[in-house]
Amino acid sequence: MRQSVKMNRVAIYVRVSRDDNGENFESIENQRDMLVDHVAANKLGKVFAVYMDDNVSGSAIQRPGLDRMKEDILRGMIDVILIKDLSRLGRNNAGTLQLIDFFEEYGVRVLTADGRFDSLVDNDMVGIETWVNERYIRDISRKIRSSLRFKIQRGEYLGKAPFGYRKSGIEKNRLVIDESEAHIVRLIYKLYLSGMGYTAISKYLEEKGYSSPRNKGWNRITVRRILCSRVYIGDTVQGVSEKVSFKSKKTRRLPESRWVITEGTHDALIPRKMFDEVQALRQSRAGGRKVQGRKRHILSSIIFCGDCGSAMYARKRSRGIAYICGNYCRNGRDACTSHFIYEKEIIEHICSELMVLFRQEYESAEAGEGLYDPLADEHSHVLRDISDQIESLRRRQELLYKDRLVGRISGDLFDRMNRQLEKHMEALESEQEKLRQEYTRSSDVSLLMENIRGRLERNELTNEMALVAVRSVVVHDKTVTIDLRYKIT
Repeated sequence: MRQSVKMNRVAIYVRVSRDDNGENFESIENQRDMLVDHVAANKLGKVFAVYMDDNVSGSAIQRPGLDRMKEDILRGMIDVILIKDLSRLGRNNAGTLQLIDFFEEYGVRVLTADGRFDSLVDNDMVGIETWVNERYIRDISRKIRSSLRFKIQRGEYLGKAPFGYRKSGIEKNRLVIDESEAHIVRLIYKLYLSGMGYTAISKYLEEKGYSSPRNKGWNRITVRRILCSRVYIGDTVQGVSEKVSFKSKKTRRLPESRWVITEGTHDALIPRKMFDEVQALRQSRAGGRKVQGRKRHILSSIIFCGDCGSAMYARKRSRGIAYICGNYCRNGRDACTSHFIYEKEIIEHICSELMVLFRQEYESAEAGEGLYDPLADEHSHVLRDISDQIESLRRRQELLYKDRLVGRISGDLFDRMNRQLEKHMEALESEQEKLRQEYTRSSDVSLLMENIRGRLERNELTNEMALVAVRSVVVHDKTVTIDLRYKIT
């Protein structure tokens, strides 16, 4: 009897994306047809199915077409996979190697039409080749970022025009004032300086029927964003966030030091002086809390003008932080005088008086309880952060177990990745225990008192310490009154 020969079931996988940057000139349909012809010409078997991912990045692990093909492999319906080249399978080095391990574990042969890879042949270059593919997309991502940053630094405004502006029809990426919206922005600034808050302003604008950004209605968040945006004084602030990596769609907010701020890129809607007055007023209303990412100043919410009683505003000067009367700042000399004074002078007085208290009542439990060490809060924050990291690694370990159970990864790959996770968790748990011991030691009252006394001797004071120790600082024309919560006998 003639024995029947099994016909291989061939899966064709095709992918194109913008990542290819001109590398592939044919369409996804042409790529598919070329591979179908390759199967017939080389007598590889019968085409079982074609799986397509159109305009999907090679750095993405989850792809609709690829996921369908993996499901059919799990059902035992595929013998051979044909792709144009390894970069079609993926440009993520680890991900591509993991896929190849998965195919091999289920006895599926992987072939590339360019003849450079056949999983039946021992190919020691596969790791290098997938690494090169990943480097390609990484370089493309870096070039795109560099190009965008260059445009930002030239003052080009990327993205949609903010409320009150529109994109110029003559000069690319330049903002021009849109008077149909600009008058609303100016009104918001005037209303805020008149004493109205975010919510009151939003309700007023809603009642009057003023158009809002993206026509989504007015709310306190929208009003606050307009009041704190430097775009309205003619500056461009971009590069505030960036993608975590070319492999992820997640973004992260960058520190203010890395923002790209270009001044005078377009016509201002609001005078700079008015903008500064609004920011100072926002700071004073916040009562010492952080405003738009700024750290709170040491004397925030406890320093006042001795003549008019208004809160004093912090200002950065060449010799350090200084304070001036808020009423003077908003309304000029007709309202009050500046009462200008440097922060350092007041801090020296406060620390000096508190040191006297420490010398008199060094063993006092009341003093020990009254002034706390902010390092304790810092320790607690770090411990929570480490716990969160350990928990995250445990969740990743659980997902890894599930992938192994359903056959998404091989045993060897599971063992390698699991060992890395265990090693990372052991290091974090060791650091966690070390910090707990330090935390326990630092909670001792005598150590706490020594720590605080050392800070006072160095004139190191935080806003938290100042709020606990000082009721108020009142600045007169020629004198300063400091009202401590703890009396010196």
